[in-house]
Amino acid sequence: MAMCAEAAIDEVLEKVPSVQIGPDAKEYNLLRAEEEYESNNEEHSIYYQVKSMFHGVDMRFVHEPEKPTDLSRNITKISDTENFDYNNSTFFKNIKSYQEKIWPPKNAKKPTNNHVDFFMGICEPKEGLEKIKQVCQQLPDEWCVLQLCKSFNPANTYSRVNDIAASSGYIYMTLLRHCRSSELGPICLRFDNALLPTIFKQYSTLVDRYRSIVTVDHATVKDQKVKAKYWKNICEFNDFLTKLIENLGKVIRPYACMFLGKRYSSLDGEKSTKLVFQRVDKYCKKLKWSSHQRVLLSQACLHANRMSDSELVEMSYELTKINQSNSNLNETELQLVQELLRKCAKSWQRFEDSQPLAKKRYPVILVVDERLDHMHWEQLAPEQDFTRFRSLHSLFRLYNYHKPNIKSGYYAVHVERGVSVINPDGDLKNSGRRLRSFMEYWLSHWQHTFEKVPTEKFMTEQAFKADCFVYAGHGSTLQYISSSAIYRNLIKSVAFLFGCDSVRPLPTGLHSSLYGAQDYYHGALCPTVVGTLMPALDGNMDNVSAHILSRWIAPANRKVVPWTCIDRAAWITQGTIKAQAGSKSTMSQALDYQVGSLSAILSHVHLGKVEPKIYNYCIYVCRGLPAWNLAIEKLPTEFSSKSN
Repeated sequence: MAMCAEAAIDEVLEKVPSVQIGPDAKEYNLLRAEEEYESNNEEHSIYYQVKSMFHGVDMRFVHEPEKPTDLSRNITKISDTENFDYNNSTFFKNIKSYQEKIWPPKNAKKPTNNHVDFFMGICEPKEGLEKIKQVCQQLPDEWCVLQLCKSFNPANTYSRVNDIAASSGYIYMTLLRHCRSSELGPICLRFDNALLPTIFKQYSTLVDRYRSIVTVDHATVKDQKVKAKYWKNICEFNDFLTKLIENLGKVIRPYACMFLGKRYSSLDGEKSTKLVFQRVDKYCKKLKWSSHQRVLLSQACLHANRMSDSELVEMSYELTKINQSNSNLNETELQLVQELLRKCAKSWQRFEDSQPLAKKRYPVILVVDERLDHMHWEQLAPEQDFTRFRSLHSLFRLYNYHKPNIKSGYYAVHVERGVSVINPDGDLKNSGRRLRSFMEYWLSHWQHTFEKVPTEKFMTEQAFKADCFVYAGHGSTLQYISSSAIYRNLIKSVAFLFGCDSVRPLPTGLHSSLYGAQDYYHGALCPTVVGTLMPALDGNMDNVSAHILSRWIAPANRKVVPWTCIDRAAWITQGTIKAQAGSKSTMSQALDYQVGSLSAILSHVHLGKVEPKIYNYCIYVCRGLPAWNLAIEKLPTEFSSKSN
């Protein structure tokens, strides 16, 4: 009877459009995901998890241009008299001229809706999983795709947004596309740790806690006691955030290696990887391990040199106990796995020492549930390049549209023409002065707008059509252009939104789904958006912004000083750009300063190499496709082929 009821509900949910179902559909799919996981139907659970992250959200951001009515047949019936009148009528000529302006060219690339909801018409989990496999197989071979999803909680059907963020639950981590996806399907892990309830509660109030510290009365902040208390609170928050991220790492441990991507391609690397997988298959066959264990062991062996010895021991224990009870572990199996992992660690370390290029890895695509998106997942493997999406559907749609420009796992773009909007409200005096000096120094060939509110026409006709768009000010630009105006356009630009909470998903109501500026931008097929998950102090954000832009975008003049060689104190306090004492380096000499991979530059930030305090560097995320600027560096395949 229960099975009949479930089938009936599935049938109803299949026939009703997602946008009409509301948030209850998400809860229903999360419930089914949990039931299937509890019943050891891991693959069925994966289907419902993927489905839960798409319902009622992504479709509303998809605006496909309507195809103009074909009038060619009617035109052929026009008489000679009508044709003469038409050609001599200024009124009709104006109409034609206007229509030609607003209609896209005949040969223009148009988005398609064919791949938005790839579950359309699918009701059975088995069929849905096959579709997921098909979708993931179409993605670039260089990518690994990792999905993070929060489990079902019955209270979430009526709770407010803040309560949902703080609510307890499991974390599902699904390897949708992994190092062995050509042979083995997706696998899922579930984390249920005693630390999770505290982590969820602390994360739910993290932004408010930070904002309460940095929001001060400027009239009293100059007082020495007030200033001392302010910096004491900032230091305490830094320690608190550090501990919070450490606890998140403890929950995932020892599976943080699942966040690492594939090494850059090379003949020697491919041979070594093939040998490792052969050894893994031999072990798994001998130990009669499942495909699930084979994938985990393969991933662990591939990145064993990035794991500490204690993590290797823990991983051996985790893999061995899957088929056995904790009290009856097979010590022989445990030792065999530990030995294999340690051998792989030594082998890969020797390989990376002899071939430095092998240390670099292709990007990992994080598909993150909106209820986990405010968490700092990139900090679990800060040396890795990441980008984020809100659903596999959103990823697949953006990939399909930009597929012709995706090379070697990157969205390849030649950044030349750019547009910036700096301090449009004019109330960030110091920040505006700093960034204006940077833009005029480094990107003098761009079109800049300083301390002037942009119009919707400017945004849609100039900012969105440039190779790159940089915004620096309050928020995320949504205060200057309506969301519908954004996703009813096609955005060509790689977008940088340097403002507080610029790409943080926020509620539009007490019980609604969470939306961020990036959702509207991706709805308009913007390839990549860089922004922040939290507020930040303007001086520190300006420093990070200038660092990211200077490393990814070629300057107008190669005689400028690399940004790491400028006198930072002079720039921060006065907006003056000058070289550090004794430094004579210029960009024409600093050949290795700039990097093609935008995600790699953000990884540099996540390692604390630009700003030392964690609350200043963990907040930056890249959303969308991993972008590569061909104007400053060749793609990985081009320079890896030379090293072979």
